[in-house]
Amino acid sequence: MKNKKRMIFLILVFCLIGVILIYKFNRDNKRQERYAEIRENVKKAVEWNLGAVYPFCTIEDEIDEKSVSRSSYHSDYLNQWGAIKMNELLDVDNESYCDAFVEIYQTPYDPKGYDNCEISYKIYLKCKNYEEEGYLK
Repeated sequence: MKNKKRMIFLILVFCLIGVILIYKFNRDNKRQERYAEIRENVKKAVEWNLGAVYPFCTIEDEIDEKSVSRSSYHSDYLNQWGAIKMNELLDVDNESYCDAFVEIYQTPYDPKGYDNCEISYKIYLKCKNYEEEGYLK
């Protein structure tokens, strides 16, 4: 009888641990999916903004090794110019908002003309419980 109670207790403990691990795994997946959505929203806004500022340049999301840092801004800049809405930056808790730090790079001007320039960017996210390395406030 004592062994039976121990066995039932151990099974319940393992089931509880399993439920907790599954819950944590699902929560982390939802969080990562939301951060990917936010990153995509910021990417669209950055590309829209850069297309307006540098209309004749090629816009890339990968930084060329000969590129030099030109400027940077945060997501509030994109929001002020109407490139992104605040609800597109809503964190997983549905109360706080994520911020994005965007660093803009430019290849040196090509002597062939202004229309041969390349602009690239790097996005760093910061949310309530998440911050990417490289984010600057």
